Amino acid sequence: MTGAFASIAKNVSASVDGQVQLSDSKVEMGDRYVYRLSGDTGVINETMSVYMPVTHAELGQNYPNPFNPSTKVEYWVPDGERASVRTSVNVVVYDVRGARVRTLVSGPKSAGHYVAPWDGRDDRGNRVSSGIYFCRMTAGAFSAVRKMVLVK
Repeated sequence: MTGAFASIAKNVSASVDGQVQLSDSKVEMGDRYVYRLSGDTGVINETMSVYMPVTHAELGQNYPNPFNPSTKVEYWVPDGERASVRTSVNVVVYDVRGARVRTLVSGPKSAGHYVAPWDGRDDRGNRVSSGIYFCRMTAGAFSAVRKMVLVK
């Protein structure tokens, strides 16, 4: 377990039979969480790891954007019907002409949340020039594109 516990006290309720329910609006797909119920006498209960399933493939906007000299691309691979299913994922950077610049990810991935860094270099290791680039993710039938701006 990493990180500290954050208070979500405003989102906790208990039924007359003692069943406790909570709502956490800050969860993200593909991440794991542990919840701790504390009272005046200390810890009352602590959950095992709770996994928030990835319900759909998604390509996030790179950050920072604009960037110099590097950026990060977030993406999510959805949960399959079986936990052992791995999805073929490609995350590729293209220039404005549509020419491939750099392949960031290529191959099977398990469900989850990932971050692919890009250091502003092409597949041969050369620094690319300032300008607009496009990041395209494909995963199964899913495809999405995000615009990225490199400023030097």
